[in-house]
Amino acid sequence: MMRKLSQLPSPPEKGLLGHVYYLKKGNIHRQMMEWQRRYGSLYRLRAGLKKALVIADVDLIREILKARPHDFRRISNIEAVFEEAGMNGVFSSEGENWKFRRRIVEGALQPGQLERFHPHMQNITRRFSERLTTLALAAQGVSITDEFRRYTADITTMLAFGKDMNLTGSSENPVSSALQSVFPVLHRRCRSPFPLWRLYRSKEDKAFDEGLDRIKVTLAELIEEQRRIIISGDVTTPENFLQAMVLQQKDHQMLTDRDIVANALTLLLAGEDTTANTLAWTVYLLSRHPEAEQKLIQEIDQHNDGDPLPWPLPSLPWMNAVIKESMRLKPVAPQIYLEPMNDTCIGDVAISKGTPLFLALHAGALDEAYFSDAQSFDPSRWTNREGASMNALFPFGGGARMCPGRSLALTEIKMALHALYSNFKLIPLQDPNSVRERFAFTMAPLNFRATIIRR
Repeated sequence: MMRKLSQLPSPPEKGLLGHVYYLKKGNIHRQMMEWQRRYGSLYRLRAGLKKALVIADVDLIREILKARPHDFRRISNIEAVFEEAGMNGVFSSEGENWKFRRRIVEGALQPGQLERFHPHMQNITRRFSERLTTLALAAQGVSITDEFRRYTADITTMLAFGKDMNLTGSSENPVSSALQSVFPVLHRRCRSPFPLWRLYRSKEDKAFDEGLDRIKVTLAELIEEQRRIIISGDVTTPENFLQAMVLQQKDHQMLTDRDIVANALTLLLAGEDTTANTLAWTVYLLSRHPEAEQKLIQEIDQHNDGDPLPWPLPSLPWMNAVIKESMRLKPVAPQIYLEPMNDTCIGDVAISKGTPLFLALHAGALDEAYFSDAQSFDPSRWTNREGASMNALFPFGGGARMCPGRSLALTEIKMALHALYSNFKLIPLQDPNSVRERFAFTMAPLNFRATIIRR
């Protein structure tokens, strides 16, 4: 028998706006897990005048992801917020706009393109190793996440714009600094029941505008530079993402410079932030589990000739297991917000078109039904192929809208871990329990600082 959304259990509300108080918090993903244990895998929330469905059932999540983009889309205000900011690229766009952008982005991230790009990745990784040497000599505490952001931003900007920003080798990181004000504000606006920022610009909103303007100015200059290269050099095969977009303008007049900036920003944000956070969580977990860390070092030593990993990357089964286990326990994208494009049924619940759906992508990660001793960091579950189910994890989403940059991200992660543990180790500078999770589109570690030492 079908149920109505209003018949589902719901946590106690707080204030006139229902559950908005909780939705604004940086630990809402953890709060939803607590509610899941109390109210089950399907329960409802209220954000202002709208009722939302929270889905923490692995099978239902998989079905919904597979049904995208025809039956489900991102919550409509996400596209509106990104469009207002001039950032409506492949991440936030829908319909034909998404299909067009997806083709271009996928072309830039194909294995053949990554193989041609690999020498650039090796050069940036060498520079990252030099940076680690400098930090080890200084013997000072550093923000590990910031160091990985330098590395991933260098790779992403080189792939996307054909420009070596050399953020890894500089003392300042203006790109990453500007980006850090972008994601939290976008996340807050997408979750807000009312567009208050249009009436009153907070200090955070002003920092967002300033950071975004700096990035857009830089991108506009890079677009013109790539346009000049194409005109002067008769480029027929694009060598980077911007060239691909500029060449597409010849055949698609609807593609404006604003569209190019939006897609470039999307690639920059996704490529820099998600991969850096995954790396930071991975080394955080390894620092808490010295046996797993030592086993990784022993595996890396078998492929340690002083150079970055070659192409194709060698088989590193323990490293692969460590990465999977890190993405299980600390997923950088624990949630996704969607809505049905027509009236539908989810499980035994009738859902109206446009109803907000909160998919808890991390729902199965700590479920004993899918992972034995689910709370423990145990990479061997992936090498033994016991007590683990990849079908219960969605580190890159699923269906047609699965993250197009997953191959690049995994390559970056492996090369960075190889560079780090080939010669160095981390000594955390805080109690492990003081490192907290902050969710704002991606889940980042807060307060994770360490000293880098030679091993």
